[in-house]
Formats: sequence, structure tokens, C-alpha cells
Amino acid sequence: MTAPDYDVVVIGGGIHGVGVAQAAAAAGYSVLLLERQALGSGTSSRSSKLIHGGLRYLESARFGLVRESLREREILLRNAPELVRRVPFYIPVYSSTHRPPWMIRAGLSLYALLGGLSRDTRFESVPRSRWGNLDGLDTRDLRAVFRYEDAQTDDALLTQAVMRSAQALGAELRCPANFLSAIRDETGYRAHYLDNSGEQTCHTKSLVNAAGPWANTILDRITPRPPKLTVDLIQGAHILVAGEIQRGVYYIEAPSDGRAVFVMPWKGNTLIGT
Repeated sequence: MTAPDYDVVVIGGGIHGVGVAQAAAAAGYSVLLLERQALGSGTSSRSSKLIHGGLRYLESARFGLVRESLREREILLRNAPELVRRVPFYIPVYSSTHRPPWMIRAGLSLYALLGGLSRDTRFESVPRSRWGNLDGLDTRDLRAVFRYEDAQTDDALLTQAVMRSAQALGAELRCPANFLSAIRDETGYRAHYLDNSGEQTCHTKSLVNAAGPWANTILDRITPRPPKLTVDLIQGAHILVAGEIQRGVYYIEAPSDGRAVFVMPWKGNTLIGT
């Protein structure tokens, strides 16, 4: 039997892989996506659950990235309102906080400017009379509280929804399917993978490696082997604690090094993470 032909084979069913599949299918290409375990089972289900506009990137002057993040956030809010929703964010500033109130105000003003000064990028200083309503926030040595809006999502459900959109556009999904190898030829790649029916073969004009932390493992299975990627493996820390906060998401500092920490409601509990 003749092996099927595709324009694009994507390896990896995280948010990047399904996004590539959706974009390629929307452009009219034939697409096959291979996912080893389940959609969004790796990094894409272990995120901070936020679709943020990149406020923290201002400190490193990555203004282009902030604009891009704000633009992508608005697209998701418009296209997937059932999965991505606006939530209020609060930034408490204490006497010991690394960034003083004037710096937070300046950052939020620039954030609003990069967002086109739209209603959705405006912020406010929460008056002292309302501090007692903020989920039991410790007000000792509290100097200011700022409020702005960003967005929250269910990362795994969002990944699955993007894949369903790709399939509606004609993309095919094999899951679970373990990519075994690929050999380059004159017209693309001959790829081999293992699914529930056994070992399968297909031909593709292009191969997209969207395996995230496992990207170099995939490269080892391609002949001739592409150059190895320099991958910095970084890991956030997230814990889930009992009890749910009600007012929104709190954007606080780690006392040791000033790193951003989010405290947010999550499915009846509170998620705390970097």
C-alpha cells in the first residue's frame, strides 16, 4: 500500500505543535500531527494558566515582545472567549518590595501605551479604603496597591481546542503515536511512527519539530541529523493549596530575589507559581 503524502508533519501536541497544525491547515496544506501521549500533556498543561500581555518583559526593555503578547492576548480573548477570560490583577507594593510605587506606576503606564491606551490596558491605584476587601491581603507596611487586567485560561483545554480547530480545517491527528524516525530524500522526508495499529509510514514535504524539551531527542531520529539545538531547560514552580481567593490574581514578589510570583484562583483552590 502506498504511504500517504502530507505537506507538513508536526511532531508534538503541545500548544506550539497544535498552533502550527492549525496555521498550516488554514493555509491549505495537508497536515498530520503526531503526539506521543496526549494533547497538552507536557509543558502545555504545566504553565501558570495565564495569557498575559508581557508586563514583566518591560523591565528588560523587550517592548516588541510586550506588543506581540498584548496582540496575541486580544486575538485569544476574541476567538476563544469560553476558554480565555479577563481577570483583575492586583500588585501590592510593600516597604520591602524591590520595585517602589513610582516604578510600578511607570511600568503600568507604559504597558497601557503599548496596548494603544485601550480600555483593556488601563490601570488604577486601589484606594486604602478598599484594601480590606482584597482576600485578606496583609496590609502591614503596605504602601500601594495597583489594579489592571490580564487574562487567564485552562492551558490544557486551550491546546485541545486549537487542535479541534486544526482538524476542522482538515488536519489529521495520531494520538498516541510515537515518532520513530525520518529519512530525508529529494522531495522531503519519509517518516515512521508507531500508533495503536502498529508501525506506520508516511511521506511529508516538511517536518516540524515541536517537541519542546524533547526537541533534540527528535533530532537524533532524523537522517541526516540536523544540527543540535541549544536548549535551555527552565522550570517554573507551582503549588496548589486549599481555599480559593475571590478578587482576582495577585502579582507579588518573592522576598529573596524579587522574582514575580502569581497567586490565583484555580478550580476551587489557589495556585501559587512563578
